[in-house]
Amino acid sequence: MPKKITAFCLLLIALLMSTSLSIHPSESYGESGTEIAVINPLTGDGNFIYTADNGSVGTRFNATVWIYSVSDMFAWQVKMDIDDSLLNITNAWLPTWDPNYVFAGQTTIRPAPAYYDNDGDGVMESVLVGDSLLTGDPFTGDGILAIIELEIIYTPSTGTVSSTLNIDNTDTYALDSNVNPIPTIKTNGYYEYTGPTGPPPAHIYVFPEEKIDPTLVPSSNFEINVSILNAEDVYGFEFKLGFDPNVLNVESAVLGDFFPESVAPQVTIDNTEGYIYFYAELLNFSKSGNGTLAIITFHVEDTGATDLTLYDTMLWDMNLNPLTHTTADGFFSNIAFSELYIDPSEFISSELLPGATFTVDVVVDDVENMYGYEFKLAYNTEMLTCIGIYIHPIFNETHFTTSLQMDDSAGLIWIKVDYYSPAIPITTYTPVTLVTLTFMVDNVGSSVLDLYDTSITDPDGQPILHEATDGYVQTIIHDVAITNVTSSHTWAYIGWIVNITVTAKNLGNASETFDVTAYYDGNIIGTITVTDLPPNEEAELTFVWNTTDVEEGIYLLSAEASPVPYELNIADNYYEDGTIEILRIIRDVAIVDVYPDVNAAYPGWIVNITVIVKNEGNVSETFDVTAYYNNTSIAIQTVVDLPAGEEVTLTFLWDTSELEPCNNYTISAEASPVPYEFDLTDNYLANGYVKIKIWGDVNGDGKVDILDIATIAMAFGSYPGHERWNPDADLNRDQKVDILDLAIAASNYGESC
Repeated sequence: MPKKITAFCLLLIALLMSTSLSIHPSESYGESGTEIAVINPLTGDGNFIYTADNGSVGTRFNATVWIYSVSDMFAWQVKMDIDDSLLNITNAWLPTWDPNYVFAGQTTIRPAPAYYDNDGDGVMESVLVGDSLLTGDPFTGDGILAIIELEIIYTPSTGTVSSTLNIDNTDTYALDSNVNPIPTIKTNGYYEYTGPTGPPPAHIYVFPEEKIDPTLVPSSNFEINVSILNAEDVYGFEFKLGFDPNVLNVESAVLGDFFPESVAPQVTIDNTEGYIYFYAELLNFSKSGNGTLAIITFHVEDTGATDLTLYDTMLWDMNLNPLTHTTADGFFSNIAFSELYIDPSEFISSELLPGATFTVDVVVDDVENMYGYEFKLAYNTEMLTCIGIYIHPIFNETHFTTSLQMDDSAGLIWIKVDYYSPAIPITTYTPVTLVTLTFMVDNVGSSVLDLYDTSITDPDGQPILHEATDGYVQTIIHDVAITNVTSSHTWAYIGWIVNITVTAKNLGNASETFDVTAYYDGNIIGTITVTDLPPNEEAELTFVWNTTDVEEGIYLLSAEASPVPYELNIADNYYEDGTIEILRIIRDVAIVDVYPDVNAAYPGWIVNITVIVKNEGNVSETFDVTAYYNNTSIAIQTVVDLPAGEEVTLTFLWDTSELEPCNNYTISAEASPVPYEFDLTDNYLANGYVKIKIWGDVNGDGKVDILDIATIAMAFGSYPGHERWNPDADLNRDQKVDILDLAIAASNYGESC
């Protein structure tokens, strides 16, 4: 809801601040037609430029709005929008005392300015101001429209912020003496504030940012630096660096090159909790620039990964004032994963039928110093039988021993391979095949080839970290089914069109193409081809059944899918569900028209709703008719014994007292169904709407602005039959346009939906 201030307060404020009107804008405005422009009264242009030298939080300034090269102007309105994170609109007024004001000395309607705080933060981001003549001559020429006061509420510590003083919107316009819009150019203002410049903040960081090295095995050492960038007048610093003590311990920490060697740091190492504390301070001087604060030596305890987290960091100057800074953590890892996997990872084929054979490989990749491997592989024995195992001599290395076990009843293969001297340890960064397995298919189905209890070892028998990935095989299964049959009607008259919906589903694992046929009893309704239906997907098919040649009776509805090659189950290809009754008598009532007597109303008006109903059947009918706004009932009337082919007109009185404005209410009517009704679709009809308006919104555009005020002003003093009579301006429906209508509109100025 916009906030408003009284016209008296506006006049008082405007008088106190009228000195801002003494400077006229540049004459360049308005050269290409009528123009409304935001002007800085101190510079004559549309720019409001501030810095720390001439502005701060709390500084207020005036923006004047001028109009140029206008003719026959009867009314005007301006809406200004600003960025409310930077500015606040604190006031607005019309300088009616100034001879440059467009309607100076005229009798006008001046609704109080409307201020908008739409986000509820207590700062006004928009203001709406306007004026309209009541009597007097329209304005021609150049003149002032309004003065808007703004306050600076934010200034950046560095850099530049800006905001448009935006009047280029649909709520800014001028109207001529016929209350028609005047073509107008709208020129925004521009606000800018530049804060003082300064150096970027210091930055404390771990270098290198990542230390990822699989050669850093347990018991090895490495160093990282804690460094600083963009330091400015640093007198002292401290930090903590956290780590996982299960992976790393700190061996030592020494001062870096940022402070001189003469500085003795304070160092606390806690390898139980997993952190190091480091403190250093200068004597009688400070330091600026870039450099290393500390050099930390870590001892690797185990294989793993850990963040190197900087926290509790502080910088201070010689006066012990804290210095702003940012931080960046580090990361350590000595994990290198080899891979053991099945190739191909998936084998899905319609060829995997009983009696077929296929092979898969067990592959290793990215391994160093491999001197042995072991794995178990489990499979589905109901689908597969393992009939062959081949151990590959990698890189022609044959100095190895093998241990094998194959238990087909349990679906288990165990393989262990160990190399012996003079075998050279295997190192490869590309995939190589260790073992090839041959399977025979017993039955259609699927199976995971589950690699587990895997091991890769080096020449010392130590495990090599690795990842193991399973494989998968599957037979393509063909199976389609009809899962549902429904009808659009449970009964129908002869000649009706009835839609039969059939749901077909692919229960297999391959896309399928097949025919679906719908039936009533044993008679074909139609056949539709389903093309490339994906696995586990459904297709809804609609069969259009013309019942013109169907005899009266009750019929069974069903559907059937044609079998696909190698189909697993054809029992579910046929489905029957429900019956339909075909009748000859025609019973049908309809709403043929519904309409309100007005398309817009104010809350409390009585609106007449006219409903015309017809009996389109061949017997007399008694039924109820309900009129609605949206889904709410207005009233119910009963139509008694309406003859076949006849119409009746009903009138419903709709009291709009309880309705909220700013809404369109759809008008509709519905006739209650009669038994065995032929066509229910025409029992309901929605036709048109009534808009409930804000009081004073004459033109129904969802807002009360100067256009509405001006429209009422043009009809002021008129009545039905008068040449200026405008029924839309008669807000209270008393058959005259007077000051009461103007007062209603003016009291709601600035309200909007």
